[in-house]
Amino acid sequence: MRITSILGLALLLAATAGAADRTDSPQKKPTSRDMRERWYLVQEAEVMRPRRRDAPLRYLNISDYEVREIQLVAEKFVPKILLNISPVVEGCPCAEGPQCTEQVFIVAEKLEQPAKSVGLQLSRVRNAWIVGSVQQWFLRFDALRAQAKELGFDRYYDAEGELLREFPVCVGQLVPAEETTASTPKAETKK
Repeated sequence: MRITSILGLALLLAATAGAADRTDSPQKKPTSRDMRERWYLVQEAEVMRPRRRDAPLRYLNISDYEVREIQLVAEKFVPKILLNISPVVEGCPCAEGPQCTEQVFIVAEKLEQPAKSVGLQLSRVRNAWIVGSVQQWFLRFDALRAQAKELGFDRYYDAEGELLREFPVCVGQLVPAEETTASTPKAETKK
C-alpha cells in the first residue's frame, strides 16, 4: 500500500510538472484541484485492488473440476506455471456484481523472470470461474501505467482519466445469486 501511495504521489508530481508544458493542447490545463481529485480516485481504486483473501472460507474448498476450470481461464492472462491457488472464499466485493458468489487468488511464475510471480483474482459468477470486472479493470490500468513513458503526459493523462471513469462501482443493493456451486452441499446452502 505504501508503494502504491508513493507511485500515486510520483505520478501526481510528474503530472503537475508536466501540466506547465501543455501549450500545444487545446484542452484546458488541469488544476491542482483536478490533480488532487484524480489522486484520490486512484487511491480509492487501489483499496479495491485484487489480492488474496483468507476469510470467509467456503465450506468445501475446491474441486478437481474447478481447478481445471481455473487453469483454463488463467492461461489466457498469466503464464502456464501456476504456483498457488488460494482457498475459495465466499462473497465478493459489491463492485463485482450481485451474481458473484466466490473468489480465488492464483499466483503464477513469470516465464521471462523465474524469480518473479504474478497474481490474478478469479470470481465465480453464474457458476463459472471468470476474471471479474475489478480484476479486468486493474489489468487495463496496470498496462496503461506500463506505457506511461511512451504515451507522454497528455495522452497518458487523458487515458487514465477515461479509465478512472470506467472503474466498477457498486450499484444498488446486492441480491445474492440463486445458484449454488457444485461443491457446496445442499444441506449447507441457505434458502
